[in-house]
Amino acid sequence: MLKKVSKESIHQAYARIKGHIVNTPLISVNSINDKFNSKVFFKLESEQKTGSFKIRGALNKLLQLTSADKKKGVIAYSSGNHAQAVSYGCKLLGINSMIVMPKDAPKIKILKTKKNGADIIFYDRLTQSREKIAEDLANKTGRVLVKPFDDQDIISGQGTIGLEIYNELRRKEIEPDVLLCCCSGGGLIAGISTYLKNYFSKLSIYSVEPQYYDDMKKSLERGRLVSINPIHNTLCDALTCKTPGKLTFEINKRNLSGGFVVNDSEVKKAIRLLNKELNIISEPGGAASVASFLKNYKNFQEKVVIIIVSGGNIDNTLFKKIINNNE
Repeated sequence: MLKKVSKESIHQAYARIKGHIVNTPLISVNSINDKFNSKVFFKLESEQKTGSFKIRGALNKLLQLTSADKKKGVIAYSSGNHAQAVSYGCKLLGINSMIVMPKDAPKIKILKTKKNGADIIFYDRLTQSREKIAEDLANKTGRVLVKPFDDQDIISGQGTIGLEIYNELRRKEIEPDVLLCCCSGGGLIAGISTYLKNYFSKLSIYSVEPQYYDDMKKSLERGRLVSINPIHNTLCDALTCKTPGKLTFEINKRNLSGGFVVNDSEVKKAIRLLNKELNIISEPGGAASVASFLKNYKNFQEKVVIIIVSGGNIDNTLFKKIINNNE
């Protein structure tokens, strides 16, 4: 029987993983609220274990593997954050891991994945298919393929962020108007939207993607899966998916109000704001949702806005250049 992503599956995921993750802060800063005439809450998954939200879905998947599957080992493909999450989870559970990563992935993501004991297979993201490489290796070796987004267990794990947001807002007796969330394959926003739409039916939820990589926005606008073939790079290395997941798109086309696109310059501005006002380090993909708020803030005045800061894995050299406005 095919699993369904639901409020119940997200509750089950949380019961499974809560002892291994951080209930990350949901914070509001008066200086930002006053400046933009909004009530803004930042959900800081940059403070999560492994530096991003990805550990939630990865652990929810890994903790359900049979003993036989654990012995076979797992394989995953990732631009970096899913790689760290899967390798960390495997180290925790004593499972051998193999990760397919782009050769131009940020050094910090490669090093942390290696530190977790994973075997890394590098590929060229412009000329090779990571999915095909991983699927071929899974078939050849018998390893379990842990997909980064198009999997019910992964989506339910990411949806636990929505559960934490709901619990915090309920405690504060606050009803949100808008939620902004970065989007690559769409698993994060699919999980969060599934949970929150149960309680806030009028909540407007928007995906945020980097310029040239707006496959979800295009798919939402056309009502069908749209693939892109960008010739340009983006600073947001974690958000370079070319086609939304089939499962994630089915969920997102029901739950989302639309999508926003941000460019590298806007993302850098958001990274600087997060560091100045919240004293946190965000990676480009993690700051994309903040960039969309800064770009469109006039549409959100006098509203309660939830912004997902999805990760903080950025090379220190690049971060310093951005903060010093040299990049």
